Amino acid sequence: MAGDAQSQRRRATVAVLGPLLDTAALLDELWFQHETMRGEAVSDIIGFVDAVARRHLFDTATCKRLYADFFKALRLPDAQLPADPWPAMQAQRPAAPAPAPAPAPAMPVPPAVMAAPMVVPAVAPAVASPSAINPVAAALAAAQASPPATATVPAIDAEPPVVFGALLRSIVSEVHRYHREALDEVRKDALGVLDSSGASAALRNAYREAWPRALQHDWQLRGSAADLAELLRVTYHALAEAFGRVGAEQILQRGLRAAEAVPEARLFSPKRLMASM
Repeated sequence: MAGDAQSQRRRATVAVLGPLLDTAALLDELWFQHETMRGEAVSDIIGFVDAVARRHLFDTATCKRLYADFFKALRLPDAQLPADPWPAMQAQRPAAPAPAPAPAPAMPVPPAVMAAPMVVPAVAPAVASPSAINPVAAALAAAQASPPATATVPAIDAEPPVVFGALLRSIVSEVHRYHREALDEVRKDALGVLDSSGASAALRNAYREAWPRALQHDWQLRGSAADLAELLRVTYHALAEAFGRVGAEQILQRGLRAAEAVPEARLFSPKRLMASM
């Protein structure tokens, strides 16, 4: 059954990734697997493991070992796997609001009681005005009376911008403190590839405008988690150009630890910003 297969995948994930990730990161990856992994073919396993490895900077040897471990765990008997983490996953995310009850059917209207006919004097019929009988005029009047529709703006969660801000402040502060001459190089490299990123135009502009005040800016740019992940990828590219991949990863890891210290990180893990890397 599909439910049993999903449970097996979740339990295998806990068995394989549990020793490598903390609880919050493991729950994030379990949700990622739940939303993206649809089967147990070799390509499904490799795609999932590769995505996890990129976010958590696993080396090549670890990544290859995870392929084999995950493949084996999916075929272990129930007694050799940990408990299904589904209750913990549900507890991590707020429950969706219950649907509103359907309205009760309308009560039938009783037929009107016919009154005795009344005799009234004959009156000449009134002439209706053209606007009353013209359907086009009536429709225009109704349209003018209705308030204009307002476009809805998608809500943006507060946590990703705060976590992104803490991460960028740590990166900028470290580069300025220990490699002051390289900060301008990082800025130029980041802005050089900015327009090729998948972030929205408004967020790219906000990122561009933050750099002249890099040390004073809070870097809490208003954007979705996916857009902010794109900006982190841009920043990492610039760090790698300046310090090489190893140096960039060390700076990024210290930035992630700084971001994990803000209260909002309990609701939004900083490692989720590495989705585009």
